[in-house]
Amino acid sequence: METQKKALNIRRFLLNFGKLVTDFTKLVFGSLVLGSVIKGEIPPYMLLTGGIIASAIGAVIGITIVTLCEEK
Repeated sequence: METQKKALNIRRFLLNFGKLVTDFTKLVFGSLVLGSVIKGEIPPYMLLTGGIIASAIGAVIGITIVTLCEEK
């Protein structure tokens, strides 16, 4: 019984962590990608490329964690 409770707690933690990563990805996209279009201080291609790569990686990691740990 104790093992099942631990497994459930770990699963809940990973589910919430996946959601956190997904939310962080949204913030990265908003600040880097959209910020580069508006501000233009750092070369836009660097911000745009970095923002898109970070967003893609974060989205894949977050969605994967949430999908694997989603409660049934």
